Amino acid sequence: MSKNFINIFHGVIIAIFIFSFSACGYKADPVYTKTEQR
Repeated sequence: MSKNFINIFHGVIIAIFIFSFSACGYKADPVYTKTEQR
């Protein structure tokens, strides 16, 4: 069970890392829409 937990944790960390990279470090949605409107 602990191994599974570590695997899930790794996946979450990777997902957050990818999300941060995709958002350029921005967590706010308005910033994304603002750049799209431009």
